[in-house]
Amino acid sequence: MIEPTQRLFFALWPVAGQLEPLVERFRQLAPPGIGKPQRPDQLHVTIEFLGSVPESRIDDIRAAGAAAAAGARPCEIVFDQLDHWRRPQVLCLTARKTPEALAQLSRSLRRELAARDFEVERREFRAHLTLARKVARPPRFPEFEPVRWPAGRLTLVRSISDSAGSRYEPLDGWNTGDG
Repeated sequence: MIEPTQRLFFALWPVAGQLEPLVERFRQLAPPGIGKPQRPDQLHVTIEFLGSVPESRIDDIRAAGAAAAAGARPCEIVFDQLDHWRRPQVLCLTARKTPEALAQLSRSLRRELAARDFEVERREFRAHLTLARKVARPPRFPEFEPVRWPAGRLTLVRSISDSAGSRYEPLDGWNTGDG
């Protein structure tokens, strides 16, 4: 019998009150007609994508997340650049500079996952917020004030694909520095 799997990733998920003030800003940066806008309730900053994971391994993943978050420090990400990524056809906000506390969280999470025999990303972590998908050509990028994102909560998220596309469901989360 084949064990059921879940498609999982770790992300910074907005906490209550954090996202609402940003939604209008995101709509200005990715107005209707530019690809398929990311739903505001699905905005997140991916820290580590795991892919399909056997359900029997989810406790190991939770343990890795808790351990990485316990040694982390909260920080703020400043998204100060709009980018179009041609191959995945996404419009995203990126941070020219990754805060050291966030880079350390990424490295710690990868170490914790690797110690539990999970494959981890080898490329350097790059903070980004996807604003729209299926953007075939780069739009004209407007001038904008940088978007500040408080990064204080690491979240384990399940990705569910259906006829409407992907939707993301938080499964568990840890405040950074929770020892």
